[in-house]
Amino acid sequence: MKFCPVFLLLRIRKKALERREETIIVDRACRQETLAYELESHAIGKRPNNPTDLVEEGELLLTLNIFYPVIFQKHKERKPYQTVLVLGSQTLTELRDSISCVSDFQIGGEFSSQPDQVPEHITKDLYKSAFFYFEGIFYNDKRYPECRDLSRTIIEWSESHDRGYGNLQSVKMEDYTFNDLSLKIGFPYLFCHQGNCEHIIIITDVRLIHHDDCLDRNLYPLLIKKHWLCTRKCFVCKMYTARWVTNKDSLAPEDPCFFCDVCFRMLHYDTEGNKLGEFLAYPYVDPGIFS
Repeated sequence: MKFCPVFLLLRIRKKALERREETIIVDRACRQETLAYELESHAIGKRPNNPTDLVEEGELLLTLNIFYPVIFQKHKERKPYQTVLVLGSQTLTELRDSISCVSDFQIGGEFSSQPDQVPEHITKDLYKSAFFYFEGIFYNDKRYPECRDLSRTIIEWSESHDRGYGNLQSVKMEDYTFNDLSLKIGFPYLFCHQGNCEHIIIITDVRLIHHDDCLDRNLYPLLIKKHWLCTRKCFVCKMYTARWVTNKDSLAPEDPCFFCDVCFRMLHYDTEGNKLGEFLAYPYVDPGIFS
């Protein structure tokens, strides 16, 4: 029986992909272990070059676990995706700016007709409002003119029917440090941004800093642990991270379907850039880029 050359090539490619997947699984475990070690050890005992950046003796050091947002499937694992160390003298805005979330990097809109017209602005540039909720107080980010008080609706809802939450307050996040707060260890607090992207934050430890800690103030908030998340590969080449996601795609076997930029354009457009078939295309930001 003679085999078609194309069929033979497909069989060879399939076996090569299977071997590579087995290698990736082993390599991934090694990289996770290496990454965890590097995060925990890279700043131990580090001193600043400038003496003015030295953390003062007696400074408070807080350990915070930041969980995946509720709208993200990974929150069901109940594992923090970031663990950070924060100095008591740091403002809440410093923690807010250090939190990495994939929803801050999304690009809104459907671009199947003009994939080259994707704007450079991400949602973090457009929607800067955010708040922390600690012990009955909403700490809103009001550093920019376009910032809104996201807690106003919640406070009005609470007061409208006397729902038993007491007198909720709203203050400016940038005016408070962690030393100003009254917090509970192990109690779930809230960080909200992008309107409805909500992260549980739990403080697991509060202690005085010692000489073996990182003493360079510029490195705080200091990331010490990060949950490893695999990137989603292109459905076609299975090599590169997905950059596009399509819906109602007449050329794809799945809905939604994910593509790298090269495969997306080769499959969906002719040499002149004209759209082939019917589909909706959206820029895709993979959560695994933070791993």
